[in-house]
Amino acid sequence: MAGMLCTSCERRFQIYPYKRVLQVGDDVAWAQPGYDDSGWNKLGSTTHQGVFWVRFELVFTDYIDSIDVKGLQQISLGSYEAYWDGIFIGGNGMVGERLEEEVPGSFISTLPLPDSLCTRGKHVLALRVSRWQDEQMAYSWNTFYVEDYNSSNEANMRLTAIMYMLGGGYLLSAVYYLLLFATGGRQIGRLVFGLCCLSFFTLIVLEYFKFFYHYPYYAHAYRLTAIGLVNLSIAFLVPLFLSIHFRIPFRRFFLSIYATFLILYAVFVGYAGDTDGQRISLLMLILSIVITLVALVKKRKGSIVMIVAFTIIAGLNYFPNYGFNQLLFDYDINLFLSFTVLVLAMLYLMVQRNREIQVAYEASLLRSARLQNELLRKNIQPHFIMNTLTAIMEWVEISPKKSIEFIEALAGEFEALNDIADLTLVPVAKEITLCKRHLETMSFRKETDFVWRDHGIDPEAMVPPAVLLTLVENGITHNAPDKEGKLFFDLEYRQEVESQCYILKVTGANRTVNPEEGTGLKYVRSRLDESFGDAWSMESGPVDDGWETKIYLDARF
Repeated sequence: MAGMLCTSCERRFQIYPYKRVLQVGDDVAWAQPGYDDSGWNKLGSTTHQGVFWVRFELVFTDYIDSIDVKGLQQISLGSYEAYWDGIFIGGNGMVGERLEEEVPGSFISTLPLPDSLCTRGKHVLALRVSRWQDEQMAYSWNTFYVEDYNSSNEANMRLTAIMYMLGGGYLLSAVYYLLLFATGGRQIGRLVFGLCCLSFFTLIVLEYFKFFYHYPYYAHAYRLTAIGLVNLSIAFLVPLFLSIHFRIPFRRFFLSIYATFLILYAVFVGYAGDTDGQRISLLMLILSIVITLVALVKKRKGSIVMIVAFTIIAGLNYFPNYGFNQLLFDYDINLFLSFTVLVLAMLYLMVQRNREIQVAYEASLLRSARLQNELLRKNIQPHFIMNTLTAIMEWVEISPKKSIEFIEALAGEFEALNDIADLTLVPVAKEITLCKRHLETMSFRKETDFVWRDHGIDPEAMVPPAVLLTLVENGITHNAPDKEGKLFFDLEYRQEVESQCYILKVTGANRTVNPEEGTGLKYVRSRLDESFGDAWSMESGPVDDGWETKIYLDARF
């Protein structure tokens, strides 16, 4: 791609004016080359809305003879009439003394320049300009350069075609990853990467839109505003993607500060000019490098690739005496080459992450089948069946009516267990039903009053099957009932800053237990790994009045 850009964007010989002065008002004598304009505004710009004149001076050397078809490439925020050495050579739109009389000219225009007017030496271009339409722009802007009339348009369109081909790659990547996000698990990294690619595509479209559609000059303010907003979005999305992908700690706090700074900069300084865009891009690059260095210290996969990418980007844009910058000398081209390097590096990270997800998914299929069997075996193991049948026989002798309730409770537990055995995630409501069924069954076996209470639970929230049931079993094992023969199970849900927390507390007298982790908690950890990867944590152990287990899930779940 770099080779294509270099060959298609080779430096064209362009002659620029060395002087530009401006005067508000209207006098046809100002078109004459000998007019004394020494008292004019040397800034060459004005906030005036109405008619004014701009005069340029330039010098033709021998090189002018090598240009076959001379022409002016004119950029103007206004309609104008052009006078070359006092001779009218054309215009753009129609200059008007009032708003109603003006026909808006285009922002970019070209004028042929007769050979008879292109002698060696000094020349004066005078523009009679009217600017009534653009209320958005604070200052007027008029400039031009002389080059080959035919090659100018051809080169601009050729460059636009190549850049739009590059933009097409960004668009395809954006569509693919946005669809993947919508249909493949709602991973936030895919969404942010898709939005990054979409922003790069939009920026290319807006930057090179001017070459194939000569929009009226007053629309230029809206185009710059749109470009500035896209630059702001890119400046936020790239660090956001890196912080999410590399799992940078406290990223929400730092990104909130960064987003606030970008908004304040845009409001009080500006975001639509070239200088503003360059400053914002530099800020994005610095923050992205800092994030990547943190990832490198934490030994995150792909951090070295991003360091190499940012080194190339810095060489392209901020070290003009080295590297590719010597070949291009064009800020826009270097910018989009940098975006290409950045997208390729980010794409590598996404492919790497997708491969890890695929490997984990294939492993989870095998583990899921094993866990299903383990779940059934754990809850229908021989000693559980034998103990339960023995308890039923005792209840038949003592109270036939109670024995029927016992059998119905056991059947209800098996039915609830069967409903979830083949699933990876189940609604919390079904898991709570299974826990209640099990406590009802165990109340007959242990002749203990097990009391279930839950607080703040969303019944539609999803959890792995039998995780809460296993924790309930552990609670029965680790705790004895109180003096009244009761054991309390309290399930609570809490929404925290970066996580959601499920707390199961069993209130009773602690029994002496083996400090080593048993098969129950190993099963819980396996289920959480299967469903949430590394985006969870668990704390389980005795407290003053019982046993408490906390499960933390990443907020995105």
